[in-house]
Amino acid sequence: MGNSDINRLDLNILMILAKEEATDELHGMTVNEINFYYGEDKPPLSARPNLCKRIRGLCSLKYIEEGIKDVISNTYFITESGLKRIKWNGGKKDE
Repeated sequence: MGNSDINRLDLNILMILAKEEATDELHGMTVNEINFYYGEDKPPLSARPNLCKRIRGLCSLKYIEEGIKDVISNTYFITESGLKRIKWNGGKKDE
């Protein structure tokens, strides 16, 4: 896999899901939860249509998958291949 398969926004999405331990269907996050991860008083991560497009792309690459619904919203979680792609080590700083 080359470095061009994902961009900075994609990496942010993957990192947010990893940090929030959204690693299975039950613990997925909605698009709004991802977009406002840094707080309601901060600018959103991206425009919603762009964020949805990037999430669909990450799903097609199998880095994230759709989880169970949260009322009417889809949720998403990071897969093992997504964790490997960002070289996630459980949030440890020294590895």
